[in-house]
Amino acid sequence: MKRSLVVSALILLASALLAWREKQQISREEEANDKLLRQIASVSGMDPRSPVRVERTKAERARQAKVEALARDFFSLYRVAPEDPAAASAEERLRIEEDLKSRLGTLTPEEIELFMDEFNSNPDLNLQLRQALNNFIQKVFIWNHPIEMARMMGQAPKQFGIGVEGIYDPFEYLVYYYSGENPDLPTVFQCLSEAPPEFQAKYIGISTRFGTDRPSMRAELLEEMRSFAKTPEQEELVKGQLSDLVFGRPDARGSFVELSDFIASANLSSEELVAATRNMQNNVRVSETGQWLDWLAKTGMPVEVSRERAFELATRWTEKDYQAVGQWLNSSPASPERAAVAGAYAAKAYPYDPESAMKWIETLPQGPDRTKVLSAIYQGMPEDSEEAEAFASEFGLGR
Repeated sequence: MKRSLVVSALILLASALLAWREKQQISREEEANDKLLRQIASVSGMDPRSPVRVERTKAERARQAKVEALARDFFSLYRVAPEDPAAASAEERLRIEEDLKSRLGTLTPEEIELFMDEFNSNPDLNLQLRQALNNFIQKVFIWNHPIEMARMMGQAPKQFGIGVEGIYDPFEYLVYYYSGENPDLPTVFQCLSEAPPEFQAKYIGISTRFGTDRPSMRAELLEEMRSFAKTPEQEELVKGQLSDLVFGRPDARGSFVELSDFIASANLSSEELVAATRNMQNNVRVSETGQWLDWLAKTGMPVEVSRERAFELATRWTEKDYQAVGQWLNSSPASPERAAVAGAYAAKAYPYDPESAMKWIETLPQGPDRTKVLSAIYQGMPEDSEEAEAFASEFGLGR
C-alpha cells in the first residue's frame, strides 16, 4: 500500500514537473514571439497582429504565389521546343501563349522584379528560355512600364539578357520603340535619366537615329536633350549627338533651306553650333556645298572653327566636282573661309590642274596654312621622284 502511494506521488510529481517545464517553454516562446513582433512593429511602424498588417501579409504571400506559378508555367511551356511532336498543337500553343502574355501583362513593376528573380534563379534556364522571355519583356513589360523597366534593366542588366549573346538588347529596343516606332521623346529621356551613365552613353544615339525624320521632331528632340543634360557628362553626351540631330540621317540629307532654317530657329549657342557642325561635310548635299560655305561666314562661330569646317567641306567638294569649287572661289570675296577653301582646293586639284592650284596657293599668306597645303601636295607625289624632289627644293619641304 505504502509502495503504491509512493509510486503515485512520484508520478504526480513528474507530471507536475513536466507541466511546469512546458509552461516555462511556452512562456519563453511567447516572450520571444512578442519580442519579434515588437521588432517588426518598430521597423514597419505597424503592429504585425493588426488587421491591416495581416491582410498585407496575405497579399504578399498571394503575390509571391502568383509570380511563382507564372514562372513555372512559363518554363513548362518554353522548355519544350514548339516542333516537339509531343507538344501541344499549334493552335493550342498559341492560346496558351496568349494566356501567358495576358497574365504577364497584369504584373506590377514590383511583381516583375519578383518574376525576374524567380526566372533567373531557375536551374533549367537556357538561351531558348531567355529568347522567349525577351519577346515578352519588349512587347509587354516595356510597353506597360517603360520607366520602371529602364531602372530595373540599368540595375540588373544580365537579368534581362543585356550583353548575352543571342539576345536582342531590350534597352536598345526601349529607346528605339519610343523614339521611332511609337514616338514619345519625354519617355525616352526619362528612361535614360533612370539608367546609369554607361547606359546613357551607349543608347542616347538611338534617339537621334530614329527621332529626326522631320524638323518638328528635331525641335522636340533638341528640347528634350537640353532638359536631360543636367551634369557635365550629360552635356557632353548631348553635344556629341547634335550633328546627327541637326542634319538628320546621312542617308536622308535635308536641303540647305530646310536645315539652315532649322538651325536658325533652334537658337543654338556658339558651343552647340560648333558641336552641331562637326563632320557636316558628310551630312550635306554636295551640290549645295557652296551655299553652306557662304553660310559659314555668317554663323559667328570662332574663326578657327569656321575655317576648319570650310576646309573639310571644300576637300569633299573638290573630290566630287573640283571645277565647281574653282568657280566658287572666283566669285567669292576674300574671307578666312575662302582662304581655307583655296587651300583644300589646291591640295586636291594639283594632280589634275597644277597651274590653277598654284595660283590659289599664292593667295595664301606665308604661315602654317600654306605650309599644310604644300606638304599635302608633296606627300601625294611618288616618293623619290624628280617631281617630288623639285617641289620640295622649291618650297623647303621634306618627308
